[in-house]
Amino acid sequence: MAEHSHPPMDYDAHQRTYAGFIQLTVLTVAFCIAVVIMLAIGNAGAWGLAGLGVFLAVIGTAVGVMMKGSPWPIAIGTLVVLALFVLFG
Repeated sequence: MAEHSHPPMDYDAHQRTYAGFIQLTVLTVAFCIAVVIMLAIGNAGAWGLAGLGVFLAVIGTAVGVMMKGSPWPIAIGTLVVLALFVLFG
């Protein structure tokens, strides 16, 4: 009979890939939530502020990717724009 053997699975590489996938998913969801909030602000009449919010969300996503998937820059940017909308809207 032919002998079939498979090399052992590289669990470290698998776990790194899975962690990267989860981090990218968290960033994507945070970005989508920020854009939906900015669309709601824009629909209320503050399109300039909504544009600023989307710009901050893009910057926050880029910073989050550089920080190994941290969603905090997006969350902080969104909260800043929401605070500006509440204060000056």
